[in-house]
Amino acid sequence: MTKEEALEEFLKGLKVAYSNASAYNQGHPYFIKSIETFKFKVEDLEKFANPLRINFAPESLFFDGAYLKKTPLHDELAAVFHARKIKSLEFREGITVEELSYFLSKACLNAREIIRAGGLQMLLDTEKAPHIR
Repeated sequence: MTKEEALEEFLKGLKVAYSNASAYNQGHPYFIKSIETFKFKVEDLEKFANPLRINFAPESLFFDGAYLKKTPLHDELAAVFHARKIKSLEFREGITVEELSYFLSKACLNAREIIRAGGLQMLLDTEKAPHIR
């Protein structure tokens, strides 16, 4: 698998996991399965970039020193995370399913709730998600 393929699989997995986090509670089988699948995609991409860091602009994604080409998937992810005032995500080696589950449950809150809490980083208690920034 190439770096570009791993990145696209990661982004697809992020979209599916985010969508399931928005639709289901943390104990639902679809949510759990999507988180487990996403974890493998994170680990695959970490082989090429560690820590794995992606930046969000209103209509684009920035990864590994370059803006990604515009695709419907990239546009959707950029819009969703930018609307929640999330400028970047960083995943570090050693991430767990529990951390991803906690992160996604907080990331799918509406923008107003995230802002009231002081931003996503404030919601991500370092004890519950030490490998995510």
